[in-house]
Amino acid sequence: MAMADTQLHRLFLFVTLLAAAAVSSVSGARSVPAEPPSAYEMLEKFGFPKGILPVGVTGYKLRRSDGAFQVFMDRDCEFEVDGGYRLTYQRTISGRVAGGSIRDLRGVSVKMFFVNWGIDQVLMVDADHLMFYVGPISQAFTTDNFLESPECRGCRGSDGGQSAGGGSAVAAI
Repeated sequence: MAMADTQLHRLFLFVTLLAAAAVSSVSGARSVPAEPPSAYEMLEKFGFPKGILPVGVTGYKLRRSDGAFQVFMDRDCEFEVDGGYRLTYQRTISGRVAGGSIRDLRGVSVKMFFVNWGIDQVLMVDADHLMFYVGPISQAFTTDNFLESPECRGCRGSDGGQSAGGGSAVAAI
C-alpha cells in the first residue's frame, strides 16, 4: 500500500506542476502588450533622424514585407527652412522605406523658383549627411539639421483655418 501511496503522491505533484505551468503561461499571455513604436522611433530604426518628420504625426502604417508606409497628420503642415524654401507636408505622406532609403515619396513638397516640387527620394549618404531628390535635382544636408522635429506654421486644418506657428528648422521626409 505504501508504494501505491508514494506513486499517487508523485502523480499528484506532477499534475499540480503541470497545472501551475499552464496557469503561468496563460497569465503571461494576458499581460499588456508593449506599445508599438512611434513614427519618429520607426524612422530612427531605419537609420533616419526623427526630425525629418514635423511635430504632429497622429499615426502610421508600415508594411514590413516591402517597406510601404503611410504617415498621418491631423492637418497639412508648412514651414520655412534654411535657404528660404517652404516645405509642405500633406495630411498623408506615403512611400517605401528601407535601411537608409525613402523612395516613391508622396505628400512632401518644397517651393523653389515659385513652383512646388515634390520631394520623391531621401537617402542617408553617410552617418552625417542626407540627400534629398526633387526629380533630377539633389541637395545634401547635414543630419544636425534634423535632430529635432520642426513645428508647423501656416498649417491648414480641415476647416481651412490657420494654426499658431512654431519655430523654423530644416526638415523633410
